[in-house]
Amino acid sequence: MLYDVDDCHDTHVLVVDDEPDALSSLSDALTSHGYEVTSADSAEAALEAAKECRFDLVLCDLYLDGMSGVQFTQTVCRMHPQMPVVVITAWGDIEASRQALEAGASDFVTKPIEFANLPFILENNLQRKRIEQRRFSEQRADVLFKAIKALAAAVDAKSHFTGRHSAHMAEFCLEIGHELRLSEERMGVLELAAHIHDVGKIGTPDAVLAKPGKLTPDEWQDILQHPGMGADFLSEIEELAEVASVVRHHHERVDGSGYPDGLRGDGIPFLSRILAVADAFEAMTSDRPYRAAASWEEALRELEIHAGTQFDADVVDAAALVIRRALGTWEQEKAA
Repeated sequence: MLYDVDDCHDTHVLVVDDEPDALSSLSDALTSHGYEVTSADSAEAALEAAKECRFDLVLCDLYLDGMSGVQFTQTVCRMHPQMPVVVITAWGDIEASRQALEAGASDFVTKPIEFANLPFILENNLQRKRIEQRRFSEQRADVLFKAIKALAAAVDAKSHFTGRHSAHMAEFCLEIGHELRLSEERMGVLELAAHIHDVGKIGTPDAVLAKPGKLTPDEWQDILQHPGMGADFLSEIEELAEVASVVRHHHERVDGSGYPDGLRGDGIPFLSRILAVADAFEAMTSDRPYRAAASWEEALRELEIHAGTQFDADVVDAAALVIRRALGTWEQEKAA
């Protein structure tokens, strides 16, 4: 058994056939069309190749000695479920084609093969698989987002004083992000981070969160740990690595006096700086166990007073535009 691998490039095709002439013809045809080709003269050799390299697509003859093409298809599809497998069948062999498709093959071609049509067949299958993967990723992202919103709601529910805090935060952050002309991708990260920014408070005792008076030093330590604890939770999920970083640093201050790492200025992730402004404004304008809510005007003054020390000045400017626009709308509605 043998397989020839020129190199493990990002995109190439694994061709499997136990007839030397057919294997050579298929490999030459694909190479002439610009594909990187790995050729294997048996299913067993092809599986060894698949263990060493990740291929874009497999083109396999169904009629192999030893392990059959159907068995190979089933095995390699289990090994690399996102990789399309196109099988080669005899003309009119409907049963073999059906078995291959049931085993996981994405398509089949019949002998004699029209080499000129091979690129169309391969690209069609590659594109179909990309679309399937994108849809799966979108579905997974949707499930993840819903789970995050549910978790955020659970955190907010720990105290009736913070009900819908995360939802309000997300809305405000997105408006600030719009003013700052963030990309769609950055807006997505910002929205997730806003919803989940207080997840670390799951580990904060309820008595501390609801305490009406001054916190003791130990109780302050409980509060100070929540950004880092939340980031640790989120970093366990690979897709949320950036969100975890944003959450970790949303209580940093541009003058370096924040927590948990004492970052300053541009060392603080920009999305964390947006969260910091939105979080402070939302907190100031909401009732808390130890004080009544401030007016929007009072909260805006506090943001502007501390722009450049506690808060990023550009973010405060963007937030001010959002707040003043909302106040203007509210005044108009009240006058009407």
